[in-house]
Amino acid sequence: MSSASLGARTPAAPTLLAAGTLLALVAWAWRLAAVHGEHEMIWGQITVGAILAGFAALGWLRSARVGMTAPQIMLLLGAVGMVGGLAHDEHAGGFAALVSLCRAGPGSFLSTLRLHWQLLPGMHLGMIAGGLATVPLLRGLRRGCRRQFCARLLQNLACSAWMVAGMGAGTLVFGNLAAWAGERSAPAVLGGMFVGMVWGMVASVAMYRLWFGLRSTPG
Repeated sequence: MSSASLGARTPAAPTLLAAGTLLALVAWAWRLAAVHGEHEMIWGQITVGAILAGFAALGWLRSARVGMTAPQIMLLLGAVGMVGGLAHDEHAGGFAALVSLCRAGPGSFLSTLRLHWQLLPGMHLGMIAGGLATVPLLRGLRRGCRRQFCARLLQNLACSAWMVAGMGAGTLVFGNLAAWAGERSAPAVLGGMFVGMVWGMVASVAMYRLWFGLRSTPG
């Protein structure tokens, strides 16, 4: 294999590692929440496919030169915090309560976000805390990262806000799809939150690149 071919293939490895690690965390969350329901296998496959598509979009927006990108690391640390928070919320009955309310009928985007924070506070705070851990971690590991968004607190928080919004949007989208298929089930709710988190990051990176693209445009 030529060195050029190896160089072309190498950036895909960190993306595959990041995606595989996140899918393992999703499987752990599935187990913690004891997710069962009609069409569970189908929703699992949809969740995997949507997450992989999100990582492909991230790779297109910001390719990895050496190791994982800052958005990928932030996603993984956020997912670790998310799963840890879910363990607490599930023990308190928050996830089951959310699924019951989702089955009763879809709410607005803002009401969905409010329910998420009321019933799954640990999950959301854990995700934000995990994302914030990216700042000191990458500052310590990558000296040049101080000039990038991953090391800037306000931009990191803005990215977390996009992921929180994505979790709410993902729940609504998956919930409506599940209702169309027959029932708003627990697999659809949990899958929607993780998929929404990933695509919230995609939206954040896309907006970041658009903003800097406009700033660098002459005139």
